[in-house]
Amino acid sequence: MVLSELWDTTRMRLLVEIERQGSLSRAARAVGIGQPSASRHVRLLEAAAGQRLVERNGRGSRLTESGRILAARAAQALALLASGEEELAEVAGLRRGTIHLGASTAPGVYLLPGALACFRRDYPAVAVEVEIAASAEILRRLLAGGVQLAVVGTEPADPRLAFEPLADDQLIGVAKPGLLPVRDGAVEAGALDSQMLLSRERGSSSRELAERELAAAGVRPAGSWELGASEAIKRAAREGLGFAFLSRHAVAEEVERGELESFRLAGRPPLVRRFAVARLAGRPLSPTERTFVDTLTRCLHSS
Repeated sequence: MVLSELWDTTRMRLLVEIERQGSLSRAARAVGIGQPSASRHVRLLEAAAGQRLVERNGRGSRLTESGRILAARAAQALALLASGEEELAEVAGLRRGTIHLGASTAPGVYLLPGALACFRRDYPAVAVEVEIAASAEILRRLLAGGVQLAVVGTEPADPRLAFEPLADDQLIGVAKPGLLPVRDGAVEAGALDSQMLLSRERGSSSRELAERELAAAGVRPAGSWELGASEAIKRAAREGLGFAFLSRHAVAEEVERGELESFRLAGRPPLVRRFAVARLAGRPLSPTERTFVDTLTRCLHSS
């Protein structure tokens, strides 16, 4: 028996949910079957594939590399089937569906809520489920089939992904007022050498962009503290523990209240990046997804 004879939506969804849930029992519940039945499905798929697809340990279950390959293809197939259903609904004049959206921190926390409210007003029957994490993690979930679309601030050269521009963003330097010699909104690179750099976690697009910019300017901070969340970084900056480069959207309120002082690097151009919507290459947007992206773009540009 070959894999093509065994594929059905239950087995496709089971592999996708094992990757998403990290547990065979939780994946079984998500699909709506019992664990014994889920185990049988996995054994059948492994027999047809001729290799292990799922590894079990004391903490749960995870897909092998082969399992992740099949899960990604299963997610694509399920998305195409969902697109077909939505296209039929469009023919019938309906507006419905669910969008599984991933977003990196800056757009997910500071831009999406308002845009989602705008989308909700126009399309109340469409549900949007949002997961927020660092850009690299969100793109990993997209490739694994955990989300359908991703809004991120990075566009890696990965042929498996396609990107559509959404909005521009600017990273700005921030520090406690008076900590740095800011003149006309700029700080000389050398003034940062004695200060600590407050940074996001690895995989964050803002961290990668800021580190490249500092290296290009010849800045060698006294050290680096990885604080992860933007809110923790802003709090540390307000306490005078160092400087950071964050999205202008993330620090707008603190700068306006005078809790943080913003700056740019003297002699350097603005640090601009682009938020984009990512999807799996080769998979067309469903009608609901297309409408969502178009509405998201319109709402962001009008806000």
